[in-house]
Amino acid sequence: MVDPNGTFSTSGSGTGGNYDEDSDDWFDLQKYRDAAGVAYEFSKKKMEDAGDQERQTIGKGASEQRTSARQAQDFRESDEARDYRQAKSAYTF
Repeated sequence: MVDPNGTFSTSGSGTGGNYDEDSDDWFDLQKYRDAAGVAYEFSKKKMEDAGDQERQTIGKGASEQRTSARQAQDFRESDEARDYRQAKSAYTF
């Protein structure tokens, strides 16, 4: 209900008295859009950071895996060379 001053008058218990539409920002669409934009940008940045971290972790794991594979290959080659020398020196005819 609108009173002569142009404000909405509310009645009943717990309604908070007179309602002034000009000072109400509860349903301010532009503020809602701004807040949604900020939340979107924050979420987008958070997801980008998580993606960067994931890529770094994957890259680090792949690098470590290549290093350990290289070490394993080096150990195999040195073991084969050692075994060959031992077998050759032990072989007597």
